[in-house]
Amino acid sequence: MLAMVRSGVDAGSFAAVYRDHHRQAVRLAYLLTSDPHQAEDVVADAFAKVYVPWREGRVRDVGAYLRRAVANESRSKLRRRYLERREASKRHGDDRGVRSVDDGAADHDEVWSAIQRLPDRQRLAVVLRYYEDLSEADTAEVLGCSVGTVKSQTSRALDRLQQLLTADGEAGAVRGAVTEGGER
Repeated sequence: MLAMVRSGVDAGSFAAVYRDHHRQAVRLAYLLTSDPHQAEDVVADAFAKVYVPWREGRVRDVGAYLRRAVANESRSKLRRRYLERREASKRHGDDRGVRSVDDGAADHDEVWSAIQRLPDRQRLAVVLRYYEDLSEADTAEVLGCSVGTVKSQTSRALDRLQQLLTADGEAGAVRGAVTEGGER
């Protein structure tokens, strides 16, 4: 306020600027954002940003300066809205791939039956890695072998499970079925 008094600018004169330009600014913001509520927010932010340079006497044409502020603020809000929508679509997705509990239980039984048909070393590797959620190093320690052996046994087991389940009429990737629930 003291700066206004020293510079000969009074608070009422900015109210006049607001009164003279508000409607045009909201119209412009609405045309840029297509949302009346967001347009009001954009204009409020633009007026707040214009006030300081205006008060300091750095604004020659308030209308042009305000239009530029509204355009910049609208672009910023649109960019933010686009990013929010993109992130929301990543999080929510659609219903493709959603399965019923019965389907999941049937798959679980079929996978478990197929695991029972694996050779002992492969079955141990799969159970320790995916059902017990052990790391490759911990699995190697339990089995008394190298990490490389665990990797090869697990890979062979998953390939064999794929064959067994496909032969039984089960379509889909076994690696996803065995590791369902976030296990390794």
